[in-house]
Amino acid sequence: MTILPPPTSIDRIYNFISTIANLLALLISSILLCFIIYRLKTIDTKFSKEIPIILSINTLCLMIIRSILQFIDIDLNTIKRNYFSIMEYKNSFSCQFRGYLLLSIHVTLYWSCALHAFYRFIRVIFSKSNRLHQLSIYIYLFIPCQLLISFISIFPLFRGFSVIYLLPNEPYCTASYNNLASLIYMPIVAFILPLIVISICYICILWKTSHSKMLRPYQTRNRRDFLVVRRIIMIIVILSGVSLPLFIDLFIYLPKGYIDPHMNSIGWLSSTINAVVLAISVPFINPRIGELLRE
Repeated sequence: MTILPPPTSIDRIYNFISTIANLLALLISSILLCFIIYRLKTIDTKFSKEIPIILSINTLCLMIIRSILQFIDIDLNTIKRNYFSIMEYKNSFSCQFRGYLLLSIHVTLYWSCALHAFYRFIRVIFSKSNRLHQLSIYIYLFIPCQLLISFISIFPLFRGFSVIYLLPNEPYCTASYNNLASLIYMPIVAFILPLIVISICYICILWKTSHSKMLRPYQTRNRRDFLVVRRIIMIIVILSGVSLPLFIDLFIYLPKGYIDPHMNSIGWLSSTINAVVLAISVPFINPRIGELLRE
């Protein structure tokens, strides 16, 4: 049993804004998902067989799961501490496992963006391969692989490095910034690797559209795919910008040999704002969603 210190006024403000942003992300994602499902049931079924629609549904489902997990494990516990003065928490296996699940879902969201880019890459580079353009291969192979990669990549933090535990000043378990494994390994698997995949897809599509001679319908489609991948990179750059305060905080305090006590609150606040941005950007990333909603 760990007795936590009382929260500061700054912590209360950060936690309150983070909770509101998280609920907003949950609301936006749920409304978008429900409206997409409703439209699929009321109009021509051709949309339901399109891979971009399924990939967007996949992203929205992950967003909803992420928001629910964060509300249960982070927001509710901070509310209990901040407003009901519950200060005793256990560093139990279930607490650590919930932290592992939440971090894994965060990573899966970035990989879902990479999967959008990979689909555009396949459609441009392997335009004549019918097998790679089947909806079933995304539902039964690529989407499960996206989940598998995320959960496997975070597992070393959970059991290998054992850096997911109840923080000394927070009422939840997550990867501690005090550990070098968290500071180096987590950004690589959660952000850098998906961004590398997206960038490779972008470069390959750019080369294909610039140097390959094809029929006009293929040229138009390839340019559209190129623009979509560029939009995905723009969204990730925006998400990185939202997380910039956390990295600035790290660079200020780490050389001094200690951690800012508000760092985790800043981190979750950045995460929830990222979730809102990503939820709003789903129709922007996938033009077919916009077309479906306007039908």
